[in-house]
Amino acid sequence: MEWREPNGQLPRRFLAPASTSGSVSSRGEVGHRSADVGTFDGERRLSFETPCRLPIMSGGHLQVVAFKAENPENETASVRTHFFVGGGYVDDGRGRHLLRGQMYVEKLLPVRGVTQKTPVVLIHGKGMTGTNFLDKPDGGRGWASDFVSRGYEVYMVDQVFRGRSAWQPGGSGSALPVAFPAELVQDRFTATGIRKLWPQAGKHTQWPGTGLMGDPVFDQFYASHVQYLESPAYTEAAMKEAGAALLDAIAKPALLLGHSQAGQIALLLADARPNLVKGLILVEPAGPPFRDVIFSTLPARAYGLTDAPLTYHPPVNDPTTDLVRETWPAPDEEHVDCVIQAERPAPRILSRLADKPILVVTSESGYHSQYDYCTVRYLLQAGCSKTEHLELGSVGIHGNGHMMFMEKNSHEIFNLLERWIEKM
Repeated sequence: MEWREPNGQLPRRFLAPASTSGSVSSRGEVGHRSADVGTFDGERRLSFETPCRLPIMSGGHLQVVAFKAENPENETASVRTHFFVGGGYVDDGRGRHLLRGQMYVEKLLPVRGVTQKTPVVLIHGKGMTGTNFLDKPDGGRGWASDFVSRGYEVYMVDQVFRGRSAWQPGGSGSALPVAFPAELVQDRFTATGIRKLWPQAGKHTQWPGTGLMGDPVFDQFYASHVQYLESPAYTEAAMKEAGAALLDAIAKPALLLGHSQAGQIALLLADARPNLVKGLILVEPAGPPFRDVIFSTLPARAYGLTDAPLTYHPPVNDPTTDLVRETWPAPDEEHVDCVIQAERPAPRILSRLADKPILVVTSESGYHSQYDYCTVRYLLQAGCSKTEHLELGSVGIHGNGHMMFMEKNSHEIFNLLERWIEKM
């Protein structure tokens, strides 16, 4: 499906050259230019050891809190480059043109060389950027470095319309961006045990620090948040086009790792380029099928797992009538009912995803612990027989929430993912 503006206009194609910008230190380590002194520090210690001052509101007054990482870990040495894919030129309404829908991509290569056959594409969730996987907000090493340390070729993106994949104002009716308030981030991601908005929320122990405004780790995390567009279908369509362009550029089957909102995007990319996707890791993917729960009861994800169209067999022309639904009751009070396809007529098959290994990863205390099992059930019912569900609590990894890759035991979780990749 071609990405179009909301008014149906097809943007002019934009194919940027793979221009790069990166550096390697004399020790063979990637260099990151320091903003304050203009030097290189291959081990990235400067950003951890130099206090960072962030403004916060306390008692109605602006305060500044200095941050120093409590758990600094050096990034794995890599050669870093970047480029842009996708997008198109659109009229700004005044006879001039803006580029819209382009996606920033950061590529990391192990200094000692790539030893794994399958590249990894890391896609962040709503309101965030690729920095999610680069470093943890307490100064720890992120999953990007973990993958590089094991010899993988890694691609991190900033989703379209956010971060370095700029949202352009004006033009032909694109939606205005919104942002997560800090209170929402506390309640859902970092300090879930205070208000306990779902039954498992009190089990959250792995977030470093208090998880509240004014805590330096929280402030670092919240400072990384960016705006996003409220329209899921618009964002998904643009990400499908830009992500397909990235897979075309990689030009060999890759593993897609998508978190939260990006779980939907990973499915759409595998649907768009099935020959260029070897497998998918969906870390608490947006769900459950067909509706929102916990924080809303509105209909959502008309195509079951996504708002944008997926390829079904038989084809789905109108998801409201073609995807016949039924409700499966929850097994207990800690889970929600599942709305999935009815058994009669026979469930439609996700024909381009059916042969893909898919791993759905669910934390013990996050709100997805109530409904990720519905997503797994939907995938299996739709013919994705290689779908597996990794529930961290059931394998002895306790206390994690939705942002598990930023939490204290993130490396332990990564080790489980790598074992699954090895047998994929």
